[in-house]
Amino acid sequence: MLITIICKMLITIICKSCLCKSSAEGLISTINELLSIIQEINSSGVELPPIWQVQLDRFSETLHDGLELCNEVLSSAWWNVCKNFQLARKMKKLEEKVARFPNGAMQAHGLADVLHMRFETAQRFERLEQRLGSICLLMMIFLQGRDGLP
Repeated sequence: MLITIICKMLITIICKSCLCKSSAEGLISTINELLSIIQEINSSGVELPPIWQVQLDRFSETLHDGLELCNEVLSSAWWNVCKNFQLARKMKKLEEKVARFPNGAMQAHGLADVLHMRFETAQRFERLEQRLGSICLLMMIFLQGRDGLP
């Protein structure tokens, strides 16, 4: 009876370990995509607000740590049950953390960027309207002065 329970637990852990390896392969490609996007943002020359840059740097560090974890998972032996179980738990936490970042902080930053762009666009349109008004006024003055000439 006790042996069957232990065997079932071992089978469950080994299955999690196998699933963890395939999950690690998928997570590596996701992490690499995210790291390339972060690299593109950092090299774009656009200066981010300090708090956004700090969050992006922390997320980048988390992703690099995640790559190390995924490589550790892929290189771990199937028979090392305790280590595989610990790695499976770490992988689950990493997946949650990676999934949580784009759904929280990045959406808020995107919304803030859209609002800033909207405000700046409204200001630019106001300046454009003022310039067009000045040009129209100058044209009217010019045309009135021209009409008064013989």
